[in-house]
Order: sequence, then C-alpha cells, then structure tokens
Amino acid sequence: MEAHEQTIKQLRRAVERTLGRKMQTNKDFDCLADSIYEKTHAKISTTTLKRLWGYLSEGVTPRRYTLDQLAHFVGYDDFDAFCASLENGNSPKPSPANADAASSPLPAGEGQGVGLTGEKPVVGLSPSLRGRVGVGLALFLFLFLFLFLLLFLFLRPAANHFSDDDRILKKGQVFATYDDFLPLFGIDATESQHYQYVPGEEHIVVWSPEYHNSYYHNDGNSDSLMPTITEYYHPEDWPTDSASMAQLAAMHKQGFLTAIKENQVRLCFMKNLVDSNFVFLGVYRVSLTLSDTAKVVWARATDECDLDNISFLNNYRN
Repeated sequence: MEAHEQTIKQLRRAVERTLGRKMQTNKDFDCLADSIYEKTHAKISTTTLKRLWGYLSEGVTPRRYTLDQLAHFVGYDDFDAFCASLENGNSPKPSPANADAASSPLPAGEGQGVGLTGEKPVVGLSPSLRGRVGVGLALFLFLFLFLFLLLFLFLRPAANHFSDDDRILKKGQVFATYDDFLPLFGIDATESQHYQYVPGEEHIVVWSPEYHNSYYHNDGNSDSLMPTITEYYHPEDWPTDSASMAQLAAMHKQGFLTAIKENQVRLCFMKNLVDSNFVFLGVYRVSLTLSDTAKVVWARATDECDLDNISFLNNYRN
C-alpha cells in the first residue's frame, strides 16, 4: 500500500510539472480539469482531482480510470506504463510543452555563463547590460502570461465542471421516469416505487415522492427547489371525531420517532414540482430543530451526489 501511495505521489508531481503549477486552490483544479480535457478529451471532475490531491479529506481510493487518464496527460499510455517507468529507474517525463530547458544536459565546458534561455550570453555585453536584458526578458514574459491568462478567463465558458460529468448528480437535473434515475443506484425500476434503499447502504434511501402527495403531504418552497420538505398527514383527509384525531396524532408522533431513530439520508427526486417529470433536489436529512411530533421536516444537506462515492453520503447523517 505504501509503495502504491508513493507511485501516486510521483504521478501527482508529474501532473503538476506538466501543467506548470501546484494544486493549491480551486482555480488550480479548474485549470487542471480543463487541461486534461483539452489534451486527452477525458472528463474528470474537480471533486475527483481534489480527493486525489488530498484537498478534500474523504479517504476515497482513486479509480483506475482516473489514474490512467492522469498518466496519459503526462505522456504515458496508462498508469501501468507510468509505474513501469518508475520501476526502470526513469524519472517521469514532462510534457514537451512544459519541459524545463535546464533539464537538458550541456556539453562539457559549457556549464558557465548560461543565460535565462539556456544559451551562452552574447560576447561583448557588459554584466550590467546583460542584467538589463535579463530583466527586460523576464518582464516581457510576465506581461505575455498575464495577457494570456486574462484572455483565457474571458473566453472560456462560465460553466461548472460538474455539468460535464455524468457521474455527478446536481440539483435541478430532470428525469422523465423511474427508469431514468433508479438504475444509477443499482435499483431495478420495475420493482420500485418512490422509496428504495440503495443496495448495500442501510441508511441511504432514494426517495421520489410527488409534490403535495395526497396521502402524506410534501410541503416546501418550490421556487427555490425545496430547501426543506415537510412531511405529514393532512388533518383534512381524516374524520374530525376525537378517536380519529387521536389516531392521527399517534401516527404523526410515530413518524417523528421513526425518522429520528433510522437517521437516514435521502436522495430526493420529486415529481410534479416544476412539471410532470422528476427533478433531483439533492440529499436530505431530518432537521432536528424543525421537526416535532406533528411533522417531520427534511432539510437539504448538499446539492450534489457523486455516484461513484455513494457511501460518503453517510457523513451527512445527524
């Protein structure tokens, strides 16, 4: 395991050398995701990259697909080829576009007097003049890179990288039928209705109720895609005699106690909220402050779900 981690560490360094920058900020990971797509046409989300660099401390083992694409980005056929290069005692090769001129060995006797470009200085220039030439060249390169960065930021689409990753569910995505989203979680849509556990996860449920369901009402602010969902049995659906009201109160209390005890997280796809389709609203958990023995209130914990890391949603449980 330690050797594998060292190999991945070497791969991260090779990627940073190829990209020409350290992975330290959100913009760095955005830039890397763009560069990988431009060079290999592979789509890797910034979330996946942040996990690999430890920017997100989630302890998730990187997928082989991700390692292969990063190895391809730095000039290898796949991750095995990258590992073989290390085993043969070779240093990971940088991309030709970002190769460091200083890495090329100089012939014997030419190691002194080398300028910024790797060439010998012009004979006859005084040290002070060579210094001014070097400063001028550095200033020119800085201005060129600055203008290039401004042009890149201005021209690139203002889009979230998750929108290109079909393994990330985002709030607002629309699905026509159960068949369009339940199989994403390994659930057979022919045997499912609006409430199904994710296989292998005893506390994670795929929940797809109707808005204002006639049996247990799902109330909330539809304009902002339901930051909270209130679930309860509507008193108008029950007889008004005292025995029926007592039974209704008991059902509400039991629903509240069950929700607290099971402590689930729910991936909510709500039908008839904005149209007749299902819309993904995010991942919800019971609000301990808003719920009581008359109702259960589900509050959105996150807008997104990484289909390759479903188990991570357990971190949102109360």
